[in-house]
Amino acid sequence: MLSSEEVVDLTTKNTFGTWRFQKGWKPLHIVDAEGCYFTDASGKRYLDFSSQLMCTTLGHKNPAVIKAIQDQAATLPYIAPGFATTVRAELTKLLLDVLPKGLEKFFFTTSGTEANEAAFKIARMVTGKTKIIARYRSYHGSTMGSIAATGDPRRWAMEPAGKIPGVIFAPEVNCYDCPIKHHYPECGIACVEYIEHMIENESDVAAVLIEPVVGTNGILVPPKEYMPRLRQICDTHNVLLIADEVMSGWGRTGQWFALDNWGVKPDILTTAKGITTAYVPLGLCATTMKIAQYFDDHYFSHGHTYEAHPLTLA
Repeated sequence: MLSSEEVVDLTTKNTFGTWRFQKGWKPLHIVDAEGCYFTDASGKRYLDFSSQLMCTTLGHKNPAVIKAIQDQAATLPYIAPGFATTVRAELTKLLLDVLPKGLEKFFFTTSGTEANEAAFKIARMVTGKTKIIARYRSYHGSTMGSIAATGDPRRWAMEPAGKIPGVIFAPEVNCYDCPIKHHYPECGIACVEYIEHMIENESDVAAVLIEPVVGTNGILVPPKEYMPRLRQICDTHNVLLIADEVMSGWGRTGQWFALDNWGVKPDILTTAKGITTAYVPLGLCATTMKIAQYFDDHYFSHGHTYEAHPLTLA
């Protein structure tokens, strides 16, 4: 059995530590976690205030979740995504009950990043347009497309690798420190009106991408007028609205999904993290049936080996 020192040494020498300089990285060796605590190799317990990466929403070592995974592993641990499975159908029924109404077609991934990549491809295929309007102070993932749509400084360290054509940025909604120096409510929600200005003056806009409540960039909650107005703008200009609910979904705002707080329905919703309380890697890209029907007669050019993986769906 490896000593704790060997575990840390192998981890730092032979595996990458994400979002950091590698020199000097010395991670804690974690050996157990239960409920809202995790424990390191010395026996010290830590209160997990952040639910790890804002994802273990049902706590660590939840017995019901563990049993579901174990039962699925004993029944059907893997089958290719082109086949139908009971667990896939059962999860679909549950999702139809809790997702914002109108989202009825699902693509299962293994992360929120992959769910956003799927959303970008679907939006571009369906509309025949290219550009995605994202916002500054946003985070949508670390792969080429999703990091290009990320507005926070993590993208800067990756440039030029983190920049691809077809993504433009709008000001974020931040009434605490308005990026365009207005004051709510006298501003008339100028930040969302600027998005309409961008759509009207940029050709080829396929979608607007938002975190309904911005997550890692400050928990920025928009004023009540913002989301309904954004939905209206997208409808007026025939632009899709993509809601990245990877962090804000699954009850973290008091509703199943953050957009439910404003009664706004997106054209595409992405989520991950809390969908499995992070015990297994699952992401979801959900679309309206109107979008899905486009692919009745057009080739759906997307897929993964681990798509709709039975263990993750359990």
